[in-house]
Amino acid sequence: MLKPQHDVVGGSRAERLAAARLALAAVETRVGTTREAGDRPRLPLTETLEPLLPEGLQRGTVVSVEGSTSLMLALAAGASREGSWAAIVGMPAVGIVAAARRGIDLARLVLVPHPGTQAVEAAGACVDGMDVTLLGPRLALSDQDRRRLAARARERGSVILASGPWAGAHLTLAVERSAWRGLGAGDGRLRERDLTVAVTGRRSGAVRRVRVTLDADATGMRVATGSRVAEEVA
Repeated sequence: MLKPQHDVVGGSRAERLAAARLALAAVETRVGTTREAGDRPRLPLTETLEPLLPEGLQRGTVVSVEGSTSLMLALAAGASREGSWAAIVGMPAVGIVAAARRGIDLARLVLVPHPGTQAVEAAGACVDGMDVTLLGPRLALSDQDRRRLAARARERGSVILASGPWAGAHLTLAVERSAWRGLGAGDGRLRERDLTVAVTGRRSGAVRRVRVTLDADATGMRVATGSRVAEEVA
């Protein structure tokens, strides 16, 4: 229980400080803020993308995605379907059709396509309030801004999916190859895209290469399930 008010304000400075710390600790314990981001349940991925990150998206981390906006959206889709809120900041080419196509629930999506000079404030607000925040490659963010956003994600237990390189990212997913399938001998249409993704962790020197298939069929607004997945370690 919290200390009575007179116990916090009375006594010497050291006693007041100790009482205040106890009161704060009691509040943190009750609301659960003492749990580290890594201890909180990870955000799920769709079945197709599970080989990339078998344990899901770890809260409090930054994931750099290089070479594919579709992959970024697909990474957020699993959590969105399970009730998480997502925000897309500084990606004007991405609209509700693209988001829905990749399986993101539009009822829990915030779009900030042109934050302009308020990029830091917009990104910070989304990181504070959303489970997953997708950040575009041309946002006016300094290295210091990026460190602060990463710290806020860690404190809030949210995930940042950053388009392009991000110094200090916990994970980097770099698309090395992309191949479309579906066309026959002069007929048919592009239906699926195979991606070869190099997965690198900040604390691991090993590189995993995983191939996943995204659904490109305009009639289906989802990431394909049951597609072929291959994995190798380099």
